[in-house]
Amino acid sequence: MIGFNPVLDAPATAGYHREALEQITQCVEEGVYCALLGPRLCGKTLLLHFIEENLARLLGWTCIYIDLQHIRATTQQAFFADLIRLTGERLAEATGESLPIPDENLASSAVYRAFLSESLETIGSDLVVLIDPLEALPTDLVQALLTSLRAAYMDQQMLESRMTVVVSGALSLATLAVGESSPFRGIARRVFIGDLSESDSESLILDFLREGGISATRPAVHKLVSATSGDVYLIRQISQNCIERIQSKDAGRLASKEVNYVINKFLREDVFHYAPLIEAIRLIEEDPDLLQGIVQLLEQDSVPRVELPLPLSPDLDPLYLTGVVERVAGERYRLQNLIYRKFLSHHFSPNRVGRVLAMAGRWDSAIDYLEASVLQGSRGSNTDLLPATINSMYASEDLVRAAYFLRRGLSAAFGVSESRIWIRPSQDDNLRLIGSVDLNPDGDLSADQGISISADRLEARAYRYQVTLRGQEAEERIVRAIPLMVPGGQPIGVVTISEELREDSLVDRREQDLLMGGYLNQATRAFQAVSSRRQELTLAGRVQASLLPEHSPDIPGWQITATWKPAKETSGDFYDFVPLPSGRLGIVMADVVDKGMGAALLMALTRTLIRTYAAEFPNHPEHLLQVTNQRILTDLDAGLFVTLFYGVLDPTNGELIFSNAGHPPPYIFGIEETAVTGADPGQSLPGTGPGRSLPGTGPGQSLPGTGMPLGVSDEATWQQGSQEIPPGAMLLLYTDGVLDSQNQNRDFLGEEGMLDIIRDQLGSSAQAVQDALLSGIYSFAGSEPQVDDITIMTLVRDKTPRSFEDIVPSI
Repeated sequence: MIGFNPVLDAPATAGYHREALEQITQCVEEGVYCALLGPRLCGKTLLLHFIEENLARLLGWTCIYIDLQHIRATTQQAFFADLIRLTGERLAEATGESLPIPDENLASSAVYRAFLSESLETIGSDLVVLIDPLEALPTDLVQALLTSLRAAYMDQQMLESRMTVVVSGALSLATLAVGESSPFRGIARRVFIGDLSESDSESLILDFLREGGISATRPAVHKLVSATSGDVYLIRQISQNCIERIQSKDAGRLASKEVNYVINKFLREDVFHYAPLIEAIRLIEEDPDLLQGIVQLLEQDSVPRVELPLPLSPDLDPLYLTGVVERVAGERYRLQNLIYRKFLSHHFSPNRVGRVLAMAGRWDSAIDYLEASVLQGSRGSNTDLLPATINSMYASEDLVRAAYFLRRGLSAAFGVSESRIWIRPSQDDNLRLIGSVDLNPDGDLSADQGISISADRLEARAYRYQVTLRGQEAEERIVRAIPLMVPGGQPIGVVTISEELREDSLVDRREQDLLMGGYLNQATRAFQAVSSRRQELTLAGRVQASLLPEHSPDIPGWQITATWKPAKETSGDFYDFVPLPSGRLGIVMADVVDKGMGAALLMALTRTLIRTYAAEFPNHPEHLLQVTNQRILTDLDAGLFVTLFYGVLDPTNGELIFSNAGHPPPYIFGIEETAVTGADPGQSLPGTGPGRSLPGTGPGQSLPGTGMPLGVSDEATWQQGSQEIPPGAMLLLYTDGVLDSQNQNRDFLGEEGMLDIIRDQLGSSAQAVQDALLSGIYSFAGSEPQVDDITIMTLVRDKTPRSFEDIVPSI
């Protein structure tokens, strides 16, 4: 560690980043790469220049600073040519060594890496390379640079001299510089330019004012601290503006009213050019969770971390990386200073927040903000609100949800206080109510909420005549029934609206009706799209169900049951029983990691492939997974993958050979804890022995060994395991929809909850165990909807074994 010495004429900002200076120095002393990260213009460059010009000389380092802003190349070849030239020039200045520069036409990442290694050998001493700022480069060139530097790090392990690299960048580059997938992962230490405390901020303000030759009243200093605290560059800029203001008035003392003037002028004229805030806004608007977190902080002084809609990332804190918040006591966050709060509050108006959330597909939240903007009298908000509700309808899973968004649009944009939406299903002579003022977005339809299209009702007549009809006026309100139709088409339903009688001019009323008519035409197309999609999904679900076994195999001496409970029309779950030679049985339990039509197609393909190859590899389930994986990657380039357990059961002796592609491990009950043979220890599940003992009390263990899911990589491999299922034992297979069942407290059933249910059923029939597990799942979830597919398979071997002749009768 260094002892920071102010005699070294450090810039004012460097004196307030002592910890960062010490961490960088420690990295150099230990030969560890370093990524220096902080908001734009926070003093990173000043720190690096101070290291190069003072500390490097003091500590005897050979040190060069490379300014990436001097590189203008846009192609990778030209970039590395410029980088090699610039590095060579800086090395020559620092060491006096004239280094041979490679041909610029041959420049590449590999050539730069080799140039660094050769230069290190030539100068014959340790080298510190400071590279700044990364944000001067496009993302692809940053990635290429870091990759080349990583390779140079690996190369130097064979050299006598050592090179340490310090790269510097804005907080927005943290993921690229030190995240999970960064080339610097594992070889670089991250160093953040920390926020200044209020006391440090005040000291720095007083330093700047003293350098400017002015003094300040105590209220003025307090106001400056409140407005700029934590941001070195903002402190410097506002302090300088205050100095210029006082000097222009020939005054020697700064008062709080002058501070107010400077702050307001900055917010009015300069803030839109202030790089740290502009970068923060870009980061915030790219992530709807960050945006909603910032909105919460604007509404409150500080917010606990757990109440913000952000991932609990062990790697990087996305909210902190915006550079506009600070951590306060007790894992809470708040906006860093008054200027940030005022600017962000003005920038993130309800209309803007609504538009950003709409672009991210956060429809409910987007419409909430756009509605608020309309209520505040924003003239342009209707322009954003109506398309948002239409897009929300298109994205809806069903007609009830689509009707909910239509009603929200009618209420917010047109002042409709009550509305009902009626749809005529195909092959039906009734209008069915799918949305009313008191129906929540997830509500269900009642069978009696319908009107015959031949009835003498306002809605039915409007539907038959295909015109808007007015009902009787009552209590200063008017009811209208408007057919839902597109020009030239047949109506698909009717919307009934109740409005207040207003004294608008006929011209205004006509314009409003035209706007509503166009809106309802768009809504009709959205209803048609949702209905068509639902019909396709329903048909796909029927096809999927037809691919499942009609009944479980009837094998003497065994009880086998299976159940399939999809959460939606289509499912990613499936199971199968595959007849094999010599009376053996292939057992499949699988889950496509997705929903919808894509999952249904992959489910059908995987089932076909398993059945195709099962007879070819009756003794090697791991080979079956191998060829199935290759075909999935070749035939279906959809970016989907499937977890799958495949076992081959010999009913005569209870032997099960199996292989697992990323699927939750099955459990076997009613056996002593025995070694499960053939599983690769490197792929075994954590726990005791090759298999995992049941949590809590009771016999049983999980079947070990799980490899990569199918459809991820053509280099994946799997191992084979083997386990005997003795008389009286039970094998349970399931999908993660069982474990992921949730109750109203958002608690998961989990593995322990599943096993608690099973323990109470040990010794029961396979059907009784399955029924009890399903009942337990539904009891745990209560009124919460099923959010994932649930599939269960149980195999119980009778306690009294049968002879081979009983199982495979002679012909």
